Amino acid sequence: LNDSEIAGEKVFMQNCQRCHPQGAAGLGPSILWAPGFAKRFQVRHGAGAMPAFDKEHLSEKELDQLMEYLKALKNN
Repeated sequence: LNDSEIAGEKVFMQNCQRCHPQGAAGLGPSILWAPGFAKRFQVRHGAGAMPAFDKEHLSEKELDQLMEYLKALKNN
């Protein structure tokens, strides 16, 4: 993993891991296979049981890092 992906992994572990273990479906479906814009929208706006993560909770930089990590998870 590169530095951005490692930072994204930390964001994932703090915010996503308990509901989406290893990026898989858990309390909700996995978004690994969704297009990038759909992943960003889901994180920002939430849906169903997933809460929204607004800019006060997750900065744009953290969201970018999270997207890099999700891409790495999908590719491995």
